[in-house]
Amino acid sequence: MASTIVTVEMTDTARHYDAIGLLVPLGIDTEFQRVEGLDLPDGWAASLLREERTAQTAAFLTPPHPDAVARLRHVVSDRPATLDPTAWVPEPGPHRAAAEDLARDAQALADAAGGGLPGVEAIVLDTAQRFTYGAVEGAERWYTGHDAIPAVACAVGNCIDINTYLMAALRVAGYEAAYLTCYFFDDNPDGIAAGMHCWVRTRLGDRVDDWDIAHFKKAGRSDVHAALNPVPGWRVALAHGRDHVYRWNGMEIRLPVPSRPNWVLADGSTVWGAPPVVALSRG
Repeated sequence: MASTIVTVEMTDTARHYDAIGLLVPLGIDTEFQRVEGLDLPDGWAASLLREERTAQTAAFLTPPHPDAVARLRHVVSDRPATLDPTAWVPEPGPHRAAAEDLARDAQALADAAGGGLPGVEAIVLDTAQRFTYGAVEGAERWYTGHDAIPAVACAVGNCIDINTYLMAALRVAGYEAAYLTCYFFDDNPDGIAAGMHCWVRTRLGDRVDDWDIAHFKKAGRSDVHAALNPVPGWRVALAHGRDHVYRWNGMEIRLPVPSRPNWVLADGSTVWGAPPVVALSRG
C-alpha cells in the first residue's frame, strides 16, 4: 500500500479577514484513494463537523491567536475504496438547478443522440463548445443572480464554471452525475499543487466515467472524451457536491464550493483567501 502525504500551509491568517476559524474538508474516499487521516496544526482547537446532507466531514479549526499560521497534513492511501452514494443525489439550490432553456437544450441533445452514453457524450461535447477556458475577473458569472443555471451561448470560465453548467445539464436530462473537487498536482518537479480543481463523474448502470472538459481545454485539445487526467498529473480528492452546510456552536456555515480550506467569518460566511502552498509526497 502506497501512502500519499499532502501538506497544506496557509499563506494568510485569521487576522487578514477578522476570521473566527478555518474550515478544512477532510477528503473523500474514491476508487483511487482512501482517506487515512489529517494531522492538525499545533495549538489550534479542532471540532469535527458533518455536512448536513451528505455527512461528509470537515474540521473547524480555531487559531490560538489571530496571527497563527495553519499547516495541515492529509494522509491518503491507494487502498481500494468507493465514492459515497450521496455523491449521486442531486443537491438543492441555484448552483445545481437548470433553467427552462438549459433543460430544453439538454433534453433535446440527449434525445437526438438516442440517450444512454451517447446522450451523455452529446451533452459533454455541447458544453465544451460553449466555453473558452480562462479565469473570470470578479464575482460575476453568467448565472449570477439567477435562480437556476441558464443556457449560455459562449462564455469564459474555469473548471467551476464549466462543471456547474455540465452538472445542471446532465441531471436535468435524467443522468446520474457527481461533482468532485481535488488538489491537482501536475508534473511540477517540486511536487507543488497547480491549484484546486474539479471534475464531473457520470454513472450509467455499472459504468462510471470521469469528464474533465477544463483540462482538455487547458491542454489545447478538442477531442474531449472520458478521461481522468487529460493533463498528466495526480489528484487528491477533497469533497463531492456543492453548497455544503455545516453547523458549529449554533452557527450555520455555508460552503458553496467545498475544496481548499476556507476562512469562516463571524456571520458564518466563508472566504477562500490567499492560495495555500500545497505539497505532495508519495511513499
